Amino acid sequence: MCGIVAMLELGGGRPASRPTLDAMALAIEHRGPDERGIWTEGPVGLAAQRLRIVDLAGGRQPLVSKDGSLRLVANGEIYNADDLREALRRRGHVFATRTDTEVILHAYEDDGPACLERLDGMFAFVLWDAPARRLFAARDRFGEKPLYYARLADRLLLASELKALLVHPDVSRELDWDALARYLTHEYVPAPHAIFRAVRKLLPAHYMMAGPDGSQTIRRYWAPPRRALAAPSAAEAADGVLTRLRASVARRVACDVPWGCFLSGGVDSGLVTALATEMTAAVKTFAIGFDEPTYDERRHAADVARALGTEHHETIVRGSDARELLPDVARIFDEPFADASSLPAVLLSRLARRHVTVVLSGDGGDELFCGYPTQTAHVAAEAFRRLPAPLRRGVARAADRLPPSHAYLSFDFALRRFLRDAERPAPERHLRWMAGFSPEDGRSLVTAEVRHELDGLDPFADARAMLAESPPATVSDTATALDLAFYLADDNLVQADRASMSVALEVRAPFLDRDLAEYALALPSSLRRGLWRTKPLLRRAARRLLPSAVARRPKHGFGVPTGAWLRGPLRDVARDLLEPERLRRQRLFDPSRVSLLLDRHLRGVANHRKELWTLLMFQLWAGAYLGA
Repeated sequence: MCGIVAMLELGGGRPASRPTLDAMALAIEHRGPDERGIWTEGPVGLAAQRLRIVDLAGGRQPLVSKDGSLRLVANGEIYNADDLREALRRRGHVFATRTDTEVILHAYEDDGPACLERLDGMFAFVLWDAPARRLFAARDRFGEKPLYYARLADRLLLASELKALLVHPDVSRELDWDALARYLTHEYVPAPHAIFRAVRKLLPAHYMMAGPDGSQTIRRYWAPPRRALAAPSAAEAADGVLTRLRASVARRVACDVPWGCFLSGGVDSGLVTALATEMTAAVKTFAIGFDEPTYDERRHAADVARALGTEHHETIVRGSDARELLPDVARIFDEPFADASSLPAVLLSRLARRHVTVVLSGDGGDELFCGYPTQTAHVAAEAFRRLPAPLRRGVARAADRLPPSHAYLSFDFALRRFLRDAERPAPERHLRWMAGFSPEDGRSLVTAEVRHELDGLDPFADARAMLAESPPATVSDTATALDLAFYLADDNLVQADRASMSVALEVRAPFLDRDLAEYALALPSSLRRGLWRTKPLLRRAARRLLPSAVARRPKHGFGVPTGAWLRGPLRDVARDLLEPERLRRQRLFDPSRVSLLLDRHLRGVANHRKELWTLLMFQLWAGAYLGA
């Protein structure tokens, strides 16, 4: 695992600046504190901050091919490296290290950009091909590892994190209005957008080729399968999933450093941990909880740990912890990021890093196996749309009269969210259900000047284009496609990467194994989604390895008691960051509208936790990156 940086000077033959590369690498030293490597030659420069995981003594980056024609910096892990290494050796390749990174170099020597089809793992890398005078960069299929880039007038810069690009004085911090519109809707900035106009993100499953002459192309190399397998029985499908997940876990525990598992007490992390205990008798597990009872899952995690015999560690998040941690989170994530589970994710990573260097997670299980409540909500929405209009209006009026609750997944909050968009077409309602603000509400909170900039911008444009290009067969498949492309890639995996790499911890996600994911996505959605229950297929598999209570337990999710915190320990923080005079100076958000939201929430007459948290995290980010 590493942090990587690259520079390509365009046009006039200017050499890449080694001091600038060094400063950019220093900005992401936390990703790989073990060693720094820098190489420059003519217009190109590469740098890496390495975290040693495999072949601790070898593998210094940038790696160089035997003939000196190729140089490579890479972040991540190639899980089929052993198989590829043997195949390449049979073709005459000689390896100097045991690192998986070297496999990329040799695979590229054989196949060029087509080597990506053979790689199974999480990765972002940049390779300089001297004979072709070509820089080649790529990201893994699901977006586990990040890659930002800035195409300036006379140079191309790439880095694992935005903060490294911002070291360069030519990278402007001018806001991108399109990105702001997307943030106010999604609670994050989805790729390929970035919060600053000068910067973009390479999309998952894409590669870039660029040359010193200014040429640049970006292409997709993989897409999730949309074809359905001949429908196996539920038992056969569960066997297929379990066999592939077991193999995936085995590949991900292969490392030369201590490892463990995140454990929430749910099906996904429970299955991963159960399979990990088959590989070794001494698995360490890590859980986090809250002092707000309806949000706290520690008891469930401890039950699973006890049943599996793991060495279990846990910690708790209090509102006072959140108050201290918020400025750190804003700096760690580089862009506005309003998923509140980023706070416990950072604290959980810090706990795990005291014991291990690598940790397995359950990321991807919900997206692949229909685990989110929105999947069953779509079933309810189709039924609701068939009700007589007077009855639908009566239900909406009754929901409006429900008193607000700050409990986790409270009935009033879920019902209002459901009814707000239930009558829209499935793709539209899914996007809105997953959003922090509706696009209309987001625009209503900005100043007239900013609203003018946002007019005509559609925060869902990328999603609409994706669905139009390859329309899913069912409503469930539509939800899965959107969750994989946006919520997984730009929320969950961003959170996992930034939180863990802030303390040089490597998170590995067995559910995102290529073989397992392609198998799951080729199964009929009727097998992956229950009518009123999430993840029936995974639950069936879990019954073979976990206590029956765990396999049956409803999805809880990684909820955070932000509503209560904003009325309690974070009350003064919110008042300060959303203070009207501060907002007037920024000229972004309408002070009167924001004050109304905050006042109604603090008085308990409404639950505006998602909207307020989105604004709060933007303000914290603006303080760290804009000085505003």
